[in-house]
Amino acid sequence: MPAFGSLYVPGSMSSRAETKKAAREARLRAEREEAERQRRQRIWSLAGGAALLAALVVVVLILVSAGGSSDEEASGEVAQFDGIPQKGIELGDPEAPVTLVEFADPQCPFCKEYTTEDLPPLVEDYVAGGDLRMELQLLTFIGPDSESIARAALAAGEQDLMWQFMDVAYARQGVENSGYADEEFIDGVAEAAGVDVDQMNEQSGTEAVTRKLEEAQAAATDAGINSTPSFLVGPTGGKLLPAQQEGLADAIDQALADSQ
Repeated sequence: MPAFGSLYVPGSMSSRAETKKAAREARLRAEREEAERQRRQRIWSLAGGAALLAALVVVVLILVSAGGSSDEEASGEVAQFDGIPQKGIELGDPEAPVTLVEFADPQCPFCKEYTTEDLPPLVEDYVAGGDLRMELQLLTFIGPDSESIARAALAAGEQDLMWQFMDVAYARQGVENSGYADEEFIDGVAEAAGVDVDQMNEQSGTEAVTRKLEEAQAAATDAGINSTPSFLVGPTGGKLLPAQQEGLADAIDQALADSQ
């Protein structure tokens, strides 16, 4: 018998052993669960990274595809000028009864919108039939890229390809004043427009091109033009009046009616 006063609990040694065993098993179970949780987290992280990479690849492919289609559209759009008389900044029969003058900046996004959406039907409906002649006066107020493109366009005009050049330049228009209009860009536009690149580059920096830029600015100042695109419409050789972009067809129709 144990001494008086001592405490004896039947099975106490066995109970402590079982408690330690249970604690150890619980700890091992918790460690296994944590390891499994981390394994799943790593898998999800890898899957998420793969998904992100796949998404980035898709975005890049879309951008590349869009760029390619833009170039193809630009190359195709220049065909709208086939068979139409062109000289320098002028497009259409010089004897056409009505004249439309456009003032535009090569970097202007609204000028791009006009060239893409409004110009083709005007060329088809009025210029091709000999009712309308057009002039394109290029301004360069947005920045250096504007002047680089305008000079190249005017030089392309010496080959009677200014309108094709600007059509492609607008289709490939970059971010304003980002420096996108570098030599590679301009040469690429010229090639797509059918321009002799070497001849264009030789002429783009000449005094003759500088004078044409100055004349365009002077014409804009005289007409009170302070935004692009802006338009003047009227009888060829007569007084030209301001016209709104959305009302150009109506203005041309009215001028044609007045010329009868």
